[in-house]
Amino acid sequence: MKRTTNTPTIPLLLIGMTAILSILLLLYIHVISKSTSQKYVPWVDASIEIKLETTLSHLWFEEILSGDSVRSIDSVYHHITMAKWYATAILDGGKNDQGTYYPLKNAELRAKVNKLLYSLQKFHNITTVRYQFPDKNSKSDQQLDALFVQIMEDADLLEVELKQHIASENHSQNALLFMLFIAICFMCFISAYSVWRFTDNRTRYLKQLSSAHHQISEQYTQLKTLAHTDQLTGIPNRKMLETFANQALSKVNRGDKWLSVTFIDLDFFKPINDQFGHNVGDKVLVNFTKAIKAQLREGDILSRLAGDEFILLIEADSETQLHESLNRIITRVQQQLLQPILTTPVDIHVRYSAGSAVAPTDSTDFETLVHYADIAMYDSKKNGRGQHHYYSETNSYQEELALEITKPEAGAARL
Repeated sequence: MKRTTNTPTIPLLLIGMTAILSILLLLYIHVISKSTSQKYVPWVDASIEIKLETTLSHLWFEEILSGDSVRSIDSVYHHITMAKWYATAILDGGKNDQGTYYPLKNAELRAKVNKLLYSLQKFHNITTVRYQFPDKNSKSDQQLDALFVQIMEDADLLEVELKQHIASENHSQNALLFMLFIAICFMCFISAYSVWRFTDNRTRYLKQLSSAHHQISEQYTQLKTLAHTDQLTGIPNRKMLETFANQALSKVNRGDKWLSVTFIDLDFFKPINDQFGHNVGDKVLVNFTKAIKAQLREGDILSRLAGDEFILLIEADSETQLHESLNRIITRVQQQLLQPILTTPVDIHVRYSAGSAVAPTDSTDFETLVHYADIAMYDSKKNGRGQHHYYSETNSYQEELALEITKPEAGAARL
């Protein structure tokens, strides 16, 4: 009698092994992610040490001023120096007997640490002046006490925000791991069911598998497009912009190209939304995007950051060509915006303020270039809006291309 079976033993064993290996991999990733997050816990310890060292320096200095000969001013300076060392370790990394400190990457938190480091240096300076010129009627004591309180408050706030930052990172990693685990379990279940059905009807299974593969490929393509495209305007979003920018900056670093990063912001866009509604505001953004794209060359990149903020990337072989190309595009867009951006419900005119930073002249770091371009754009707004400025370190003079706009016709919206 011939023996038959409906269970594909070997395929199921392979699926089981795959599931086990996947789970082990997830556990390994989870352990590594926790280990990685724990590397950054010294940030919190450093903020506590800053408070401790500053407190000791202040306490000992008060004892010195009160006539205590046991303490020396060198001890006060030592504690202040240690506090500054911990702040610097958070920013740039460092190592001591307590552990290794990795550089903090979060820009907002780095700004707070820099502020704290500046306060510590000021605390050091006031202490030195107060010690060298003892005067009980001087305002130095009041300044020193006020600065000490401010340092304590800033250090407390930094400690809290560092803990929140680490907790947020851990939460995101754990959520991602959980989603991967659920996805793998679901895939294993579907695979097992498909293999079981394969023994009953191989032809139908192959057709279904081919169809499923096609659908997954289409969905992947759609998801990839959605992940890298702004849904309103259809242009690249910030994530895709960073990819293009890094590719362009690699050419800049090789000395092959020059790159400009232009920050564009519509002037008085909020009143359009308030007066005519968000549907009209969305149409303005779409038409504004089309107006800029119509003047771009092949290879120029326009991206929408959020709201009415856009970033324009332009490459050129030289700095002169870069300025000529950018100014030509801005001028042509300005000319096109002489016409109403929308004609219903009324004629609506818009203008914009723009600021540009150039690589490698200003920086070769994308985030820094965006920041500089933002500064230049706000300089344009401060000087009357509707202008384009190039970033300058002095901020006293910047090359300017005025974007004059004609007055709208009678009946047009004045925004």
